[in-house]
Amino acid sequence: MSEVKKSVITKMDLLIAWFKWCLAVEVPVSFDRMQALAFGYSMNKILQKLYKDDPEELKEAMKRHHSMFNTNCDWGSIIHGITISLEEQRSLGEDISPDMIQSLKLGLMGPLAGIGDSVDQGIVATIPLAIFVPMALEGSVIAAFLPGLIYLVWSYGWSWFLFQKGYTLGRNAVLEILHSGMIKKVIDVASIVGLFMIGCLSASYVKVSTILTYESGSTTVALQDTLDGILPKFLPFCVVMGMYLYITKRGPKYLRLICYTMVIAIALTFFGII
Repeated sequence: MSEVKKSVITKMDLLIAWFKWCLAVEVPVSFDRMQALAFGYSMNKILQKLYKDDPEELKEAMKRHHSMFNTNCDWGSIIHGITISLEEQRSLGEDISPDMIQSLKLGLMGPLAGIGDSVDQGIVATIPLAIFVPMALEGSVIAAFLPGLIYLVWSYGWSWFLFQKGYTLGRNAVLEILHSGMIKKVIDVASIVGLFMIGCLSASYVKVSTILTYESGSTTVALQDTLDGILPKFLPFCVVMGMYLYITKRGPKYLRLICYTMVIAIALTFFGII
């Protein structure tokens, strides 16, 4: 029996596959297969290298990696690494079936999409905006570009890290990362920072002030000046907390909340309060 020739996926192979995924992921999206064409495009050279001596197996591998696939572009990169690792083991004769590979792909793409979309859009994309948009409004040109640059650095850096991690750890990649507690630490830290950012955004963008005055001896004093001396941005804080309590008690009925806010603002303005 002839010895099976060992096929080794190099770091350059992984880099090329990752780059092709990043390049094509949002381009050939279709309703029936979503990101499948981009996934297959990123895998084609890998598969050709692994199954170059087995045309029939290569054809089947090409077919299974052009089936429906859809996940978060960055976090889903770990699935590529796992898939490449499993395909390499299969090409070396290990007992790994096509059904196992497909099951792992389909089973992981949903949870990773949920985690990835929440972190990317809810934390990574919003916190830099909260920090740098006020600076841009003050005239800083570079601050207008920093949120986009930060997101790009995060997106490509994290995607490449997960791509390599998936290949290194194989089928246990996601379990290893979850058990390490790394994702929980990132989410906890980002959540704390996010709370600070919500406070900053509320103070920066919610504009509420009163025009009421009162007499202090022979002097007319603006109530707003007194409030600012005691607790700056007190009225914006009350508005934000009032909306928060409404959503907590009544649920996320945002259209109704907007209507209530408009009616209350018009009434208070009519009576000369704000």
